[in-house]
Order: sequence, then C-alpha cells, then structure tokens
Amino acid sequence: MITSSSVLRWPRGPITPRYLLLLAALWLLALPAWATPLPPDTAALRIKRLPADGLLLNKGWRYHAGDNPAWARSGFDDRAWDTLNPTRPRPELPQRLSTGIGWLRLRLRPGDSLRRHALLLQAGRNLAGAYELYLNGQLVQRQGVLDPALAQVRPMTTQPEPVEVPGTGPATLVLAVRFAPWQPVMMKAFVQGPLLAVRLCGGAQLRQAERERVEARPAFLVTGCVAALLTLLHIAFFRYNPARRANLYFALYAGALGLAALGFYYFRGLNIASTGLFLGLVAAAYELLVMSSLWAVRALHELFGFRPGRLFAGLCVACGAGAAYYVFFGNDASGFLYFLGAILLATAEQLRLTGRALRQRRGGARIIGAGFALTLLVALGSILGPLFLAETSVLVDALIFPFLFLPPALAISLFLAREFALDAELLQVKLGEVEQLSVQTLAQEQEKQALLAAQNETLETQVAERTGELQRSLTDLRATQAQLIQKEKMASLGELTAGIAHEIQNPLNFVNNFSEVSTELVEELQKALATSDTAEATELARDVAQNLGKITEHGKRAAAIVKGMLEHSRTSTGERAPTDINQLTDEYLRLAYQGLRAKDKSFNAALDTGFAPGLPLVEAVGADVGRVLLNLFGNAFYAVRQRQQLGEAGYAPAVAVSTKQVGGRVEIRVTDNGTGMPAAVQAKIFQPFFTTKPTGEGTGLGLSLSHDIIVQGHGGSLSVESQEGQGTTFCVALPLNGAGH
Repeated sequence: MITSSSVLRWPRGPITPRYLLLLAALWLLALPAWATPLPPDTAALRIKRLPADGLLLNKGWRYHAGDNPAWARSGFDDRAWDTLNPTRPRPELPQRLSTGIGWLRLRLRPGDSLRRHALLLQAGRNLAGAYELYLNGQLVQRQGVLDPALAQVRPMTTQPEPVEVPGTGPATLVLAVRFAPWQPVMMKAFVQGPLLAVRLCGGAQLRQAERERVEARPAFLVTGCVAALLTLLHIAFFRYNPARRANLYFALYAGALGLAALGFYYFRGLNIASTGLFLGLVAAAYELLVMSSLWAVRALHELFGFRPGRLFAGLCVACGAGAAYYVFFGNDASGFLYFLGAILLATAEQLRLTGRALRQRRGGARIIGAGFALTLLVALGSILGPLFLAETSVLVDALIFPFLFLPPALAISLFLAREFALDAELLQVKLGEVEQLSVQTLAQEQEKQALLAAQNETLETQVAERTGELQRSLTDLRATQAQLIQKEKMASLGELTAGIAHEIQNPLNFVNNFSEVSTELVEELQKALATSDTAEATELARDVAQNLGKITEHGKRAAAIVKGMLEHSRTSTGERAPTDINQLTDEYLRLAYQGLRAKDKSFNAALDTGFAPGLPLVEAVGADVGRVLLNLFGNAFYAVRQRQQLGEAGYAPAVAVSTKQVGGRVEIRVTDNGTGMPAAVQAKIFQPFFTTKPTGEGTGLGLSLSHDIIVQGHGGSLSVESQEGQGTTFCVALPLNGAGH
C-alpha cells in the first residue's frame, strides 16, 4: 500500500486515538529499526503462510533511478540494482528516488498451499506520488499522473481496487513499480510517509478488513452527530442567556469536535479524486481536533470563573505556530508530534483546571472530573490492550474515538445543563418573590390611586380656575392683536392718504393759479370792451379760453386720482379678477413714494422700473395685492432713508422694481440699496409682531399679513434675499391662472 504519511495512515488505517497514545511511547524505539539497511537478497522472497491481516511486502525490493520500459519485464536481470525497504519514510530513502522517475522490483514465490487460494495485492491511497504496477510484465494498475516533469506529477487519493494474483502461471511472481514522486509546495508532511507499501492478502482477509472498515465508520458519524446536537443545544442556551458565555465557548468546542469527527468519517470512507480537497479535508479534520481541545480549555475557564492567563495564551500561540510549521515545513515526525503534543498539552491544561476547581470545591466540578476520568480509563485501556490481546479489530480501534473525546464533552454539557436548571430553579424562586411583591405593590398602588383621585379633583378645580384666567388673558390678547392690526392698517392708510393728498395738490395748484390769472384777464377784457379795443379784447378772450382749458384738464386729472383712490379704498370682496400687474405696481410705487415725501420734503430716491412688456393678466384681488406692494415699497423707502441718514459718502438712495413672467407665474421684485438684514433677522422677518423698527414706528404685522395674502390667499410665494449693509430684495410670485386659490 502506498500511503501519504504516517500521520494520516498506518498499515492498518488512519490514526486512531489508541495510536496517538501508543505510538508516542514506541516512536523513539522504532527509529533505529527503520534505519537498519536490509541485506542483499538475490533470490525470490518465499512466502509459506499469510498473517491474519495479510503480509506487508517490505523485503527483497530492488530499485534503480531512471526510466526504461524494459525494466517491467519479468526476465530482466536486476541483480545489479540496489536493495531497499520501500515501507520506510521517504526522507530515509536514497535522495535520487525523489528527483525523478524510478523503478522498484520484487521477486516473490508463494507456497503451493497459498497458490491454491485466491491471492490479492492491495494498495491504498497514495500521496507519495504516482505509480504504475506491473505483474509478470503486465500493467495491472495505474495510480495518478506520471510525467518526467515532476511539476506535472499528481497522486491519486482514491482507494485502488485490489489486484488479483493468478493461481496458474510462473511459480515466481515479479512485481515491477514505475514510480514518480510528488513534490507539493506546502504540506510536505503528507508525502513523507512510506514510498511503497503493498500488502499480499487472501480474498477472505480482504473482505473481512473491508467489512471492519465499513463497520468502524459509523463510530465517527455518531460522534459528529452527538457533538452537533450539543452545539445546537448550547447555542440555544447562549441565545437564551448571553451573559453565560460558557455556553458559547462550549458550542465552539463541540462544533469543532463534531466537524473533526465528520471529517474522519468522510475521508476514511469516500474516494476523493481531488488531491487538494483530500489533503484539505484531512488537515482540517486534525486542525479542528486541536481547536476543539483549545475551545474546551476556554470553556472550562469560563465555567469555573478562572481568567485565561499567559499559559492559555502560550498554548494557543504554540498550537498556531506548530500548525504553520507543519503546513509549510513539517515532515512525518514533526506532524505526528504536533498533533499528538497539541492534544496532550490541551488535555493536560483541562485536567489542571478541573483539579483546581475540585480543590476549590467549585459546584459541579465532580461531573467534569468524572468525564475526564472515563477518558483516562479509555486511554489507558487503549495503551495496555495490545500488551494483553493478540489482535484488536478496526472496529474496536474506531470505537476508542467517541469514548476518548465524547465523555469530557458530555460532562461539560451536563454541567452547563445543571447550571441552567439551577438558574431556572432560582428564577422560579425569584418569580414567587416577585408575585408576592406584586401583591404588595398592588395594594400600595390602590392606596396611591385613591390619593391621586383626591389630588386630581383638587387639580381639576385649580385647572378650571387657571383656564378661566387664561381664557380672559386670551380674550385680552386677541383684542390687543386686533388693535395692533388696526393700527397697522391705519398706518398704511395714513401713508396712502399722504400720497393721495400730494398727488391731488399738483392739479389743484394749477386750477387755482389759472383761475386767478383768468380773473385778471376777464377784468382786462372788460376794460378793452369798454374802450372798444376789439383787438386787445380778442387776444384777452383767447388767453381766457386757454386758461379755462388748463383748468378743465387739471380738474379732470384730480377727479381721476380721486376716482382711482376710491376704487382702491373700497373693502376687498375677496373675489379675483384679471389684474394688470404692471399698472398696479406703478400706481402703488408712486403713491408710496409721494406719501413718504409728504412726511419728509427733503427725501429723494431714484426709482428704477423694469416692467416686462406684454405681461399677461393675473387672476388676483387687486386691493389685497396693492396693500402688499404698498408695504414692500414703504419698507424699501424706509431702508434707503435709514442708510441715507447714516451719512455715507457718495451714497444715493435707489429703489428698483421689476416684473417678469417665469413659467406659469409672474414675479414682482422690489430691490433697494438700503441697510440690509442679517441672517438672524431674515429667519424671523415674516413672523407676526417681529419688527426691526424702533418702538412706535411699526407693529410687526405688515410683512406677516403680506405673506398670508400672497401665500394663503393667492397660492403664490413671498421670499426675501438680503445682505447686511448692501440692500434687500423681496420677490412676490403670483400664479397666472389663480391655481393657488
């Protein structure tokens, strides 16, 4: 049987827990025997009988480096070839066998009694390399991919079929093996085992071995399933009580143990063609076994309330370093010592923690101690068994695994279940106490409810009194608010009245002046008629007629002004009508400017109007929009007047008004170069009763009412942009079709 490594497979199968303990003691004694060279043997190997488990063919082999098809022939003379034992580890074999293709040959002569029975040549999984097996010059088996370029060599991990030895034919059998070594980049320990291990077996023996191997596999499956159930159980415990972290660590311990057992189950029974997958599965199984031991140590720390110290940290670092060394640089012996040493060290730490807990009389420590005691008994039995028993079956070896690793897991699980039960019992006691306290609390609550009912009646009385006071205060506040609004309206009306008076004053002055002049002209006309000066009379009559025309013109102008003001002074009905925004804006701009000049004759400001021609009519309440515009114009003139009074050199007050259509809206922009507003004032400018004017000059309702008229009354928008010390722009946007109504 060609095998990967003594770490993975010994002559009877994969490492079992019994071998982990037994071989640790025999390893040093076995090294000298392995290294002893065999004496030359030019004759055929005679075989008179077969042991119960078959005969391992480890004597009489000859080898030669190189590749020649003639070396497969049974009649080839190989007496000049060197001899070796191919079942020894590869590092102990000649170096030239690892540098290219080589051949091995063996002559054997079974006894006549053996030839009457069916004989088989059995080879196992091979990770040392790829080979071709020839029997009496005939190719009977090929495993893996052979290639002169060693980088292309690939071993075969599947279990090969046994080769039948013919009962008839030559009495001497010639075995020839063409072998190419595999040289992996990592995990070199997997190819450090025997170069060639072929076993001569009887058919009944092989069937018995296969049956035992099949019967032994469920032991690993049962171990994995039990560990998986424990994992799920304690994950549920941890979800129920996350503060009990021992359940989490034990779940990790049981999960790693279960996965390791399932790995042993699968790679022992499945034919895995992929070399990488097979090596990964084997390495993962052994690494998970080591990790489960470390998680068991961490779970014991948490169970007994011990803090993980430097010893545990050193153990984790040592196991990690050993695993890395084994994967990248390890050989057969180092891999065996790593896995065995890591498990033994972790087990020793588990025993130390359990003993410490027993000395401190920690609750439940005896349960875990009993689990470890059972494990030690199984380990002792597996070591002493071969000394008293002539032979043990593969099934017995496999059963050692669950009895070696499951007792501590079951003991720890039982301990945690006991803790869970104690916690539940304590919870029941606490629940009874809580129920008793609830009865007492209910009685106290009823007393408090009665007291609260009395206090509520008192509070309701007080609330009713306070509500009456608040209602009266609210009534007074509304009255005050109405007065302030009326004051704001009167202030607007006063400005409007001043503007009207100033506008009417000009045509009235013309009427008065032309009337006085006409009176004088009539007197002169009478004198000219008295003196019969017809030419003078005619000229004077012409002048009187012109003056009367001027009087009529300016009288009509005054009447038009009065008529327009009467229209704007009527109470708004709230009904919308098509409105010429350009005309409305121009009228109220003039009125606002003349109203301010009526108060201060010295005030002058440049008016810049940019009305968009052909602007469509807007469905709006003219009086309400006019009130908004009058307020905005008044604020603009107030701002430029305030800045003018600061006495800045070269400052000239200016107010710009423009209109334009933007999409489905008409915008009116009022821009001044006055004092401007800081950001904090802009944020509050449309709030009711907020004003920047001195006390007595404003109520703080103008912009608030304007905002309500535009936004709520007309579905438009009123916004402001301002820069302190530079000026302010108000923008009124009105929908063309009155959709906001």
